Parts: sequence; structure tokens; C-alpha cells
Amino acid sequence: MRCGDLFISGLAHRLPAAVGVDAAVGDGRYDPADREVDAYVSIAVATDESPPEMAAAAARLALGRSGTAPSGVALLLHASTWFQGIDYWPAASFVHREVLGDAGRLAPALDVQQMCAGAVGAMELAASYLAADATRGSALVTTADRFADPGFDRWRGDVRGIVYGDGAAAVVIGRAGFARLLAVSTVVDTGLEGMYRGDEPFAGTPGRRVDVRARRAAFATGSQRPADSVADRIASGLADAVGRTLDEAGLKLDDVDRVVFPNVGLHVLRTRYAEPLGLDVERTAWEWGRRTGHIGAADQLTGLTHLVETGRVAPGDRVLLVGIGAGFAWSCAAVEITGRPAWTP
Repeated sequence: MRCGDLFISGLAHRLPAAVGVDAAVGDGRYDPADREVDAYVSIAVATDESPPEMAAAAARLALGRSGTAPSGVALLLHASTWFQGIDYWPAASFVHREVLGDAGRLAPALDVQQMCAGAVGAMELAASYLAADATRGSALVTTADRFADPGFDRWRGDVRGIVYGDGAAAVVIGRAGFARLLAVSTVVDTGLEGMYRGDEPFAGTPGRRVDVRARRAAFATGSQRPADSVADRIASGLADAVGRTLDEAGLKLDDVDRVVFPNVGLHVLRTRYAEPLGLDVERTAWEWGRRTGHIGAADQLTGLTHLVETGRVAPGDRVLLVGIGAGFAWSCAAVEITGRPAWTP
């Protein structure tokens, strides 16, 4: 969708201390051959804060930076990919209570489940919600995850080329701000849903350890695998989402100064994301992402926060946020920096 006069007015992340990957290699948790091709330097690892607590901290900072009062928020969306700390419980409501409180009584608090494309997908929902009613001033999007043993092995829980970090991010979308939201769109291919389900039976209660490698291996040899190339379908989804967003924004890829992808390892980033689009890794936020790991749905917002806070983007620069989530979904947003926020150096 073309977003018209919608802007990013506030942006923040909450990241725990990063730990170097050497210890994980040394004690056998992380394969040294994977480390070589992934080129991660460190991974953000939470030791005390839960995902919703980190999300609330990021949201308070983003809201403060935006200058928006809690009563000015018309919608709160919280995206996540994994366990939020308590079963049978809405994490979005916790973030709402902590950040908006009674002042947000008219702002729905909703959880978004679009896996690692969740934050960018939530931005599309938020933009649609604001566009539907001009009296709605702002929307707050948060996302947070913590990938902890024994339920999730951050080093080997997913396929090779992805190591998971912990953290949160938040963005305030409103009628004024430092970056115009030009366009945002989503493309889906649910024919690939089985890649992250495999042949696991549906359970009656939660608690099974996540093993994506086993699930994807079962999908690759099972009857639910599509007849055509899975790799081609994934590449097509990425190209379609990026192409559609650029078209709606009135841009070509050459007009984009930075692209923020999921924080996957360098080999996967280069061969699956950057090169198929004709991009050099230098135009991405890889130098940031290699220091945090893949933080679920937060990578695009943590990356954009980093670019803005460090002055790596300036007024007139265009940034593309690309989210890719199991299911499969590709969500993409085009942003144009229009000013320097007062909270940047």
C-alpha cells in the first residue's frame, strides 16, 4: 500500500549485552565451520529480562522520542516468533499496560503472529489502521523475543546460517516524523508452510523443543513438498515483495541507499537475499547484524534504529526494510529519511 502522509516519529531498540561466538565454538555449541561462513562476531543474549519486558522498555523510549503522549496512540501491535514467558496470555496487553496504561483505553492491543516478518507486517497493519480514520493519530508497533534453552537452541535450533539473538524494538507511526513511510506490502506463499512444521504431530500442550532442521528435513522428503523448486518459490516471494513495494513507492532499487534484511549469516545473506536482488552486502546493515544475531522479527527495526542513531542515513536517503517469515511471508517497507531526529548525535 502507498502510505501517503504517514511517518516514523519514534524508533528504539532494547538489546541485552552481546557475547562473543568464540565460547560457543569452544564448548561445541556452535560448529566452527558454520562460524567461518556465517561471520558472526557476537550474539545478543538476555539473562534476566523477558521478551515483553524488553518490548515495553523499547516502546517507552520510542514513544518518548516521538513526543507522542500515551493517549495519542490509537493501536498497539506486538509481534513475536516464540515463547513470551507465560503460556495462555497476551503479551501485547502487558506492553500496553506498561507503556500506555489507562491513557490508552481506546487503543486495541493485539499480538501479531507472522514469525520473522512480524514487525514489518505489523507496520503494514498499523498504516492501514491509521489510513482508515484520519482521527487516529499514531500507532505503536513492538516486537521482542528471547531464545533460551532448553526449548530453543539458538546456535542449532534453525538451519545452518542462522544464529538467534535476543532483544526488542519499537516504532511509532504517525502523521509527522523524521522518516516518511512511503509504502509497505506483503506477499505470502502458504504452500511452504510445512517447512517449519515438518512431520511433527499436533500436540495437546506446548513445551516441545524446537528443531527446525529436523522439520525442514522431513518437509524436503515428504508428500507436502511442492512439485516445483522450493528455492525458486522463496526467491520469487522475495522479489515480488520488494518489487511491489518499490513500485508503490515510485522507486527503483538503485534509488535505495540501504536495505535492512534479517540478520542471517554472511553466506546466506549474500547468496539468498542480496545477490538475487543485485545488491552488494555493503548496502545492507550487515556490519550491525553480525554483532546481534537474528532477533526474530526485530532485525529490521534494530537495524534502522542503528542507522539513524549513528548518522549512517541522512535526510534524502531511502531505506528498504525486508522481513521474511516462516509460513511463508515476505513483508517489505520503503522509508525516506526526511529529517534528523533531535535524539540523534
